[in-house]
Amino acid sequence: MLARPPLATLAALLFAAAGHAQAERTVPDVDTAEIASRAKEILRSRCAGCHGETSTQAGVDVLDYAGLVDQDYLTPGDPEDSILYLVIESDDDDYRMPKDAPPLSEEERSIVRQWIRSGAESFPEDVQLEPDKTDSSEANGEGTESIPVGREYVLERILEHQRDLSPDDRRMVRYFSCNHLLVRGATRDELTLQYEAFAKGINHLSMQRDLVRPEIVDGDAATVFAIDLRDLGWHRQVLKETQNKQTRRSEMNLYDLVLLEYPYSVWLEDSLTLDKLTLEYLTPAKLARPIPYVRTDWFCSVVLQPPLYHDLLQLPRHLDELEAMIGVDSEEDIENHLVRRAGMAVSGVSRNNRAVQWHSSRDGSYWKSIDYASSRGSENLFTDPIKLQGAGGEMIYNLPNGLQAYYLADGVGNRLNAAPTSIVTDKFAEDKVVRNGLSCIRCHDRGMKDFRDDVRPAVENLPGSVGIDRREVMELYPSHEDMNQTLREDRERFMTAVERLLGHSQRSEPLIPVSGRYLDSPMQLGAAIGELGVSDPELFRAAFRTRQFTTLGLTPLTRSGVVRRDMWEDAFDQIVRALGLGIPVVPIDGVLRDDYTPANDLDVRLSTKGNQAFFRPGDELVIQVTNHGKRDAYVELIGTGTRDEKVVIVSSDTLLSPGESLRFPETGSLTVQSALGQERITLYASDREFPAAKIITGKNISDRVLHDFFDVRFDRDRAMLEQDVARMLKKTLVIETR
Repeated sequence: MLARPPLATLAALLFAAAGHAQAERTVPDVDTAEIASRAKEILRSRCAGCHGETSTQAGVDVLDYAGLVDQDYLTPGDPEDSILYLVIESDDDDYRMPKDAPPLSEEERSIVRQWIRSGAESFPEDVQLEPDKTDSSEANGEGTESIPVGREYVLERILEHQRDLSPDDRRMVRYFSCNHLLVRGATRDELTLQYEAFAKGINHLSMQRDLVRPEIVDGDAATVFAIDLRDLGWHRQVLKETQNKQTRRSEMNLYDLVLLEYPYSVWLEDSLTLDKLTLEYLTPAKLARPIPYVRTDWFCSVVLQPPLYHDLLQLPRHLDELEAMIGVDSEEDIENHLVRRAGMAVSGVSRNNRAVQWHSSRDGSYWKSIDYASSRGSENLFTDPIKLQGAGGEMIYNLPNGLQAYYLADGVGNRLNAAPTSIVTDKFAEDKVVRNGLSCIRCHDRGMKDFRDDVRPAVENLPGSVGIDRREVMELYPSHEDMNQTLREDRERFMTAVERLLGHSQRSEPLIPVSGRYLDSPMQLGAAIGELGVSDPELFRAAFRTRQFTTLGLTPLTRSGVVRRDMWEDAFDQIVRALGLGIPVVPIDGVLRDDYTPANDLDVRLSTKGNQAFFRPGDELVIQVTNHGKRDAYVELIGTGTRDEKVVIVSSDTLLSPGESLRFPETGSLTVQSALGQERITLYASDREFPAAKIITGKNISDRVLHDFFDVRFDRDRAMLEQDVARMLKKTLVIETR
């Protein structure tokens, strides 16, 4: 609990905080009102579960500004005299808050500290909910902003918007919402932050020349947004589907790949609005899944990472192909001295020495880093600053709209999803892993970052014959002034695009708090009930104390504890069903979800002979599927190669009786090939027949599996799901070759 430490401990905390103050990382150009709003959202997401949202342990409500001051937990202007700050900054586990949860990130602590130091302006009020739209709301005071909340409200706004469009435009529009945040509480600044993060996110995924501002479709509320797929180039049907060896052009577009992964859609069985929306919009639009809208926080956090980041930009699998795509010949540029290069002994991004070089590209600039696994021996770039052979690198290039795209590659140019933490780290991610797309966008919030070349100053004063071609170095490594001019031009191009998009200069990167809270902040009870749309915390707690829910592993939420995002997401569909909130549209075909356990007692197991997970080239491999249940089971096997290519191994009409096993191959074994990486075998099973898999392919797009689940039929104007996946099982076996 949040409590005042004894004096001796408080003195130690003060001393520790004073040491931290010297190295504090400030947030630039943020006004006091905005920093107060950001601090409130941090305290809400990380501390209010025990101190204010549904509980006030030790009598402390961290969202009650006056109470914090009156109880001497907050001293405006002085972080070192503010217990609120000392307990989140402390290294002492007995006093650090939040208790029994990961500490606040460096970025979060810095914002809280800056808020207090700048005078601790009082928190902005939360947006109020309409009294008749949630069970727990009370009448609002005159003049207080009031917004309806809930899935039905969002569907109503979408239906209204659709009816204002022409028939041709209707099928091209897609919808997004942050309305769910209002249940747990959100300031107007937070809703604006969601909009701006979403606006930046979609434009970082566009190959079109024009920037796209999402349309706000619910007026002043500003919690429901629309985009036209054509404006972003996502309408393109560049996919093919193969089923039973028959290949044809798929009706899916690029955005449908997003819908296959979305985990939070709930089909409302008794919604007249959804019935009308399905007839007028969902069916004519031919969506891959009947999902009317997607949450903005999920989109900003998940779609900006692989594989969706790679797929929507259709990034090729090798660096040579990328450079050809953007009009760069890097080797020819080096030969003709058309590059501008710099080398750093110490980098703010990489753990080791690093080189970067600039090229002109079709849409502006192309930057290429050369990163090293160490700074010793041949990996010391100063031993040969001309022929650079790194362990990998980050590529940054201008999109046609002026923003930037990113690419990670290993030392031979193969595309990577993430970079090794031994070389580079992401200070905004809890696990420090640099993942292509989101990590790079959050780091390059103002475009290209400053650096200072160490190579030219070191070489230009050397004597003529020292084993280094001094003239060549001078040609490749421009002066500090020339390189700074290049950086300024690139930064201005990027920031001008951002300003045009947002309508104002960007003071801080909105994607940092939006994605950080979604991905890394542990789930508290308030967030859980908000995401479910349940307005009464006690009803939620009571349900989770029953036997039905304790097996889901979410019982910490009943005592103001926390759970991880992946735990919550894994159980979301079962919670929705058990609480009678509707039918969850489970992303069972998504590549981000390896496993799915049905509500029935189906027990079909997938294994390798000997239960091996790691293999060497030349090893023998046998896959086995066994029905350990009491009923017949239909099974299907899908294989995924190291380059995400998929193939149907066993068709879905294969029936296994109780106790029966299936062996693949039927006789003999497979010989593991020399390609390194991960391969996957995915089992789909059900006690009923289910649609056969289609393999969806496209150039520079990871293969997908598509089953015709969640088709919609109409019964007397009522829209109903044709086939749910409640009885389906999915298991994935990862096979790694070393």
